[in-house]
Amino acid sequence: RDVVAPVHRIYASDPRFSFILLANNVGKRKAQIAAIRSSSGDLVLNVDSDTILAADVVTKLVLKMHDPGIGAAMGQLIASNRNQTW
Repeated sequence: RDVVAPVHRIYASDPRFSFILLANNVGKRKAQIAAIRSSSGDLVLNVDSDTILAADVVTKLVLKMHDPGIGAAMGQLIASNRNQTW
């Protein structure tokens, strides 16, 4: 909590951001579930902190979600270091 406190102070009054501070470190998956459950939008975009999005990716994903038969959509994931590790 001490590490994120400066970021929280900067953005806490910004209505575009919502912070969820869990009582314990429960891991990434449970933190994502808590965030999704507290979301209020029609769509939820979930990315890692080191993700770089193409300029048109959100538009493309939203267009797919207009079909009521589609419950989830994802883009093509390409690791930036794919040629450096195995």
